Amino acid sequence: MLGSIVLVGCVLTAQPAADDDLQLVLNGLVAQLNAPQLSQREEAEVELLKLGAKILPRLPEVNDRMPPEMRQRLGRIRQKLQRTAAEAAASQSRVSLSATAMPLSEILDALQKQTGNKIELEARPAGDGPPKLSVDFDKTPFWQALDRVLDQSGLSVAEYGEAGAITLVPRSQGQVSRTAAASYGGPFRFEPVFIEARRDLRNPESRSLRLTLEVTWEPRLSPIGLQQKAAELKAVDENGKPLHFDDDAAELEVPVEGVASVRLPLALSLPSRDVKRIASLEGTLTAMLPGKVETFTFDKLADAKKVEKRVAGVTVTLVQARKNNAVWQVIVRIRFDEAGNALQSHRGWILNNEAYLEGPDGKRIDHAGYETAGQSENTVGIAYMFVLDGTLEGHKFIYKTPGLIVASGYDYEIKDVELP
Repeated sequence: MLGSIVLVGCVLTAQPAADDDLQLVLNGLVAQLNAPQLSQREEAEVELLKLGAKILPRLPEVNDRMPPEMRQRLGRIRQKLQRTAAEAAASQSRVSLSATAMPLSEILDALQKQTGNKIELEARPAGDGPPKLSVDFDKTPFWQALDRVLDQSGLSVAEYGEAGAITLVPRSQGQVSRTAAASYGGPFRFEPVFIEARRDLRNPESRSLRLTLEVTWEPRLSPIGLQQKAAELKAVDENGKPLHFDDDAAELEVPVEGVASVRLPLALSLPSRDVKRIASLEGTLTAMLPGKVETFTFDKLADAKKVEKRVAGVTVTLVQARKNNAVWQVIVRIRFDEAGNALQSHRGWILNNEAYLEGPDGKRIDHAGYETAGQSENTVGIAYMFVLDGTLEGHKFIYKTPGLIVASGYDYEIKDVELP
C-alpha cells in the first residue's frame, strides 16, 4: 500500500511506508524536478533530500538528455546525500546486546555484524574451555563495548595489525585495563602508551617532554590522513596550571596507509620538578575520510576526447585513449571539489583506486602500470597503460573513486598521566 502522499499546489511530498513504495515516490519527485513552476522544482528537491541517503542507489544517472536544471538539481542532491552518508559513516558505530554467560565467540560475532568491523581472534586466552561472558550493551559505542569485552576476557589488540581488521591476542601480564586507559572520540580510540622526559645536562634550558598516544580507528574506515594541530591541544597539571607545547604552530601529520593504528607523539615543554602529572590533555584530531566509492564508465574510447562525468563531489575526465608503441594509454583527470590536502604528493591512496578495461566479452583487463600526469591541490592526472592485442573497439574503461572527501574533527581527553 502506498505511503502517505500529499498534493499541495501540485507539489509532491512523501513519507513512504514500505521499501516497495519508495521507487514510486522517488520517480514522482524526480519528474517534478522538471515541473513548470520554480516552487514545485524547489519543493521536489527538498523532499528528495528528506528521503535521505538510502535513495542514492535509486537516483537516476545524470545524462545529456535531461534538461539542464534537472541535471543540476540531481547533481546537487546526490552530492548533499553523499556528504550526509559519508558523515554518518564517519560517526561511531553502536552495539546493543544483553546476555549472561554468552560464549566469547558469539559476542564477537554480534559486534562484527552490528558494526561492520572485522574482528579476528588470533589466540584464545588461557583457561579451561571457551570463555563465557556477561554483557549489557544498549547503543554502546563500539570501542567502549569491545574494551569491556576484552577486559573481561583477558585479551588485548595486537599492536601492529593490518588495516581492515582488529586482531585479538592474549593480554600480557600486568597490562592495565583498556577501559580505564582509553579516551574515545567518534570512531577513534586514544590511549597514552609512552611518556619520556629529557634534560640536556650541558644546557639546563634545553628540556622536553614527549607523550605518545596510540590512535586506533574502527576497521570499517579507511582514513586518508590524520592531522593534529598543536593549536588544538590543551594540557594542565594537577594544580590546573597550563602545560605548554614546544611549537604552538606545529601541525603533525601521520601516515595511515596499510595500518590499523598509528602513534601520535606530542611534544611538550618539560615542567618544573614539582609537577607530578598531566591532569588533563584535550585535543581535536582531524581525519580525512573517503565517501562512498563511485563507478565511472567510459565507452567509445577511440573517439573519446575530454569526456567529463561528475558524481557527488568528484569529476572524472577521460582526456584521451591513445596508442603508444605497443601499449595503449588511457589518460584520466580526477578533480575533487574539496580535497583538502588529501592529494598531496606523499599520499598514494588515489593511485590504489580501481582502474581497468572491460573487453567486448565482459572480461576485466587490468592495467600494466601507470604514470602521474600532473597534479594540483584538487586535481590529479593519471595515465594507465594497457597491453592489448588489437584496438580498443568495444572496450570500456572503468574507474572507481570516492565521491568526496570529508574532513571531520574528533575531540578526546587524556587524563591523569604520571610524569617520569
